[in-house]
Amino acid sequence: MAASLPSRRPLPIGNRPVDLVLAVFMLINIPIVLLVESQAVFPSVFFPQSLLDAVQWYVHLSGDYLVRDKPPFFRGLVLAELVFQLPLLVVNSYAFIAGKSWGRITGILFGAQLFTTMVPIFADLLATNVPTRNLLLGIYLPYIIMPVIILARLIPSEHPFSEPADSLNGKKGD
Repeated sequence: MAASLPSRRPLPIGNRPVDLVLAVFMLINIPIVLLVESQAVFPSVFFPQSLLDAVQWYVHLSGDYLVRDKPPFFRGLVLAELVFQLPLLVVNSYAFIAGKSWGRITGILFGAQLFTTMVPIFADLLATNVPTRNLLLGIYLPYIIMPVIILARLIPSEHPFSEPADSLNGKKGD
């Protein structure tokens, strides 16, 4: 006879401030991927002029040659973001807020994929001598720090979003 697994309940997001910051980061990045970064791979006719102008303003201000020139490796990374990261941003935002146990696996997938996509971008930024290199490193830095935080948060804990349910409540969280 199989032993029953102990019941768990999700911890409220208010009791998990790191998870709240990570969920906000993911939620903020959904429109960024859809409306800004996707301009690197889709024709401009798919976007309103105001969005195209906003990206051009950003390029002018930051000197972001990757966004301006759209080199093939960058376009490939953006395509990977649309195919892999965007769905994970959506499901992980929900999982982190709602305390879903499956969010550990999808969060690890997201963190590893985001970190991996940032390696060639940082390599290019560090190898290129543009006047705004330090500004660009600062702009892209959160996208290397956040996946490290996500991975450090999720890998060591089998149940990062929940606690054992006490015998009086007996509610399941997932």
